[in-house]
Amino acid sequence: MWPSVTNRATLRSSPMPDFARTRLLLEKGLAENHWTGFSLAISFRKTLYSFVGGNVPSAEASVCWLSAGKPVTSVGILRLLEQKPELWHLPMEATLPDLRGSYAGGLDLLSILTHRTGLRHADLDLTAAKATLFEILAGSTPDKCQLRAGQPAYDPRGGWWILHQWLERNAGMPWQDFLSREVLHPSGAGGMFFASSDREADVPMDEWKGGRWHPAPAVQGRGNLCGSASALARFYLTLLSGEILQPDSLIKFSRRWREGEKDATFGHTLDFGLGIILDSNRYGASTVPYGFGTRSSDRTFGHGGARSSVAFADPETNLAAAIWLNGQVPENKHQPRMRGILDLMREELT
Repeated sequence: MWPSVTNRATLRSSPMPDFARTRLLLEKGLAENHWTGFSLAISFRKTLYSFVGGNVPSAEASVCWLSAGKPVTSVGILRLLEQKPELWHLPMEATLPDLRGSYAGGLDLLSILTHRTGLRHADLDLTAAKATLFEILAGSTPDKCQLRAGQPAYDPRGGWWILHQWLERNAGMPWQDFLSREVLHPSGAGGMFFASSDREADVPMDEWKGGRWHPAPAVQGRGNLCGSASALARFYLTLLSGEILQPDSLIKFSRRWREGEKDATFGHTLDFGLGIILDSNRYGASTVPYGFGTRSSDRTFGHGGARSSVAFADPETNLAAAIWLNGQVPENKHQPRMRGILDLMREELT
């Protein structure tokens, strides 16, 4: 059980929601060309609601969650640390000799998981050979990324690639296999997978360019988590129930390790747990990027995917949700549209 979780018996009784207005808003977005498809799953009061539309053919169809899948890696790392706690404080070079003597080799798990490395690699080509990627990362320094050492700056690719190699070396198997066995299957999300050249999501992603929709480059999804919204919501629901992580690990996962610091990538103050974004409405509910709506509780945690998705859990209400919009648009359009959907969804819960 989640520590100090709200007792269901203390919640005000109300009819079960049908999310009619949320569904109407999603359909309206399709009609007005704000997105080309959607997949939404909500777990509330032991009931799972699932809605799809547009070019998402069914609730079981797999979509690409991009960075919204990062918490799966974080949970996998914590699972491994439960077996090998001595790894927590060691620098990356202790596991990855390919980084020995480099700035990246001196980083530890905490700095990477909280995006306080002073590095960011938004355009790192993850299809390159492993040796090439190690060479690039071994040569990376904060000044080359126009950052200071330890400066908070969200790194969408480089840090997580290093974490995957760390997992692989310490688990003794491919990181995808470890995360599937230790995290996805135990959480009821066994149908989820990590995109590769051999397998991609059922629904290709679209992006807005030049005034119309275009297929997004498939390569951007390589290594990213794919699956249904329902499966990702179940992952968060299982986290809330305490079935994946030991109590101490769960507390460690959602602790505010990075608090009150402005993120150089997002240009906004955001709080981070271990590989998760924590509710940051205290810094501006109507402006915080990749938040969970203006109505989320202070204990809400989760992660968003670039200009397309978000998944999260709220321990105060035992709510877990995942929403994916097919159609990457500029940040100044994506953040308000997602915030509006999440706020309406929350309104229908009461």
